[in-house]
Amino acid sequence: MKNEINIRKASIEDSTNLALCLDMAARGLSAWGWGQFAQKGQSPFEFGRERIRTDDSSNLYFENWFVAEKNNKFIGAFLGFVVEDPYPVKDFDAIPKYFHPIIELEKCASGCWLLQAISILPEFRGKDYAKHLLKKEEVAKNTGIDKIALQVENENTVAFNFYEKSNYREVDRRPSIPFPGSQDSGDYILMSKCLD
Repeated sequence: MKNEINIRKASIEDSTNLALCLDMAARGLSAWGWGQFAQKGQSPFEFGRERIRTDDSSNLYFENWFVAEKNNKFIGAFLGFVVEDPYPVKDFDAIPKYFHPIIELEKCASGCWLLQAISILPEFRGKDYAKHLLKKEEVAKNTGIDKIALQVENENTVAFNFYEKSNYREVDRRPSIPFPGSQDSGDYILMSKCLD
C-alpha cells in the first residue's frame, strides 16, 4: 500500500520529536505551559522534552506514546492513556486557567482511553497518514477499555470533520481560554465512540 506506515511504541530516544508533536497538536499551548514551569535558563521546549523523557508519573511520559514511521523515518506520533475513574481531584489554583477546559473535558472522559494528541510532521501532511494512525485503535482495545475519546478544537474543522466521519460523536464542550499569543478561540470539543 502506497501510504503504509509502521506504528511502534515510542522509546526514550523519541522524546524530542514527541515534544514537538505534542506542541503541534496543542497549537502552541504545551510550549506556553512548559514555559511557566521551566527553571531559570531552561527553555520551555527543554522542560517539555524532559517531562516526556523522565516523568513517569505524567500522562505525557514517552511510554504512553506511539510513533509513526515510513521507511524508518519519523513522520508523527500519537499519545493516549486510560483516564482514571474516579477522576483525581485537581487543584485548579495551581494550574494555569488556559488548561482548565481541557482538564474538565478530560474528567468527562473518565474510564475511556483518551487519544490526547495526534500529530504528523508538516512535510508529511496531506497524505492520509493521520487516517492510518487513527485506525490503530487496537492500542485502546488492548487496554480492555470499550470506549475511546479525544478532544478537538472546533476551529480545527478538518480534524473535527475527519473524526465525525470516523464515527466519533460530540459528548461535551467547553469554551477555550486563549493563552497569551494564541490566535485560537471557540470551543474544545470532547468526542467519543465505542470500540467494537
